[in-house]
Amino acid sequence: MTSSSTEIIAHRGASADAPENTLEAFQLGLDQGAEAIECDVRLSRDGKLVVIHDETVERVAGADGIVAEMGLAELNALDAGSWKSPKWHEARIPALAEVLDLIPVDRRIFIEIKVGLPALAPLKKLLAESPLPMSQIVLMEFDLDTVIAMKLACPEAEVLWLNDFSPLSMPWQRRRLIRKNLRTAGRHSLDGINFQNIPQLDAGVIRSCHQQSLHCYCWTVDDSDRAADLVAGGLDGIATNRPGWMRQQLDRPK
Repeated sequence: MTSSSTEIIAHRGASADAPENTLEAFQLGLDQGAEAIECDVRLSRDGKLVVIHDETVERVAGADGIVAEMGLAELNALDAGSWKSPKWHEARIPALAEVLDLIPVDRRIFIEIKVGLPALAPLKKLLAESPLPMSQIVLMEFDLDTVIAMKLACPEAEVLWLNDFSPLSMPWQRRRLIRKNLRTAGRHSLDGINFQNIPQLDAGVIRSCHQQSLHCYCWTVDDSDRAADLVAGGLDGIATNRPGWMRQQLDRPK
């Protein structure tokens, strides 16, 4: 089996091996052979797009502070790596502009917006100023209104609707929502859906996406057997915390 047609996306960088959402993790993901990296983006107090998952800096920096109430310089001064290992003590919370500069000509970046519509204007401005072509940029959000607005603002970028099924415990509820979301994505001319890794995401769902000209991605997969099933079903891309290892497993002769 080969995974050549399925993009391996380094989820928050090579985050199993390096501190998530840092330049070090992103570079390691690229070095491990990921075709793309994925990052989470919030707004700082001074209106800068910064790369961090949580609303606060406590988990990754061991400090008090809400991202939206801190300036870029304050955020960038924090140690965002020692929580992972002392060897990463120089890792920092980067600006999105820094991460864009890392992307080689043959790779892509998946940008998940965590704060909705307020990020749209600074994001559009930053992408317009970046030398990185829109063909290498994928934008994502869970909020449908934001996703629709992103597609209108950045029509040349691939725009995905992130789907989270955690609130639904019954398989039939999830299947029904999948069908509904496929119709919604098609109606709004979105480029695809990035599904949570749930058992109901199978070859049939992937096929339905493709029949409606929607790309189909999945987050987050660190099990090679599950990944192999999704690849066999035609999945367009897999977000994983272990990109190098996952590529080796998927490309291994069966």
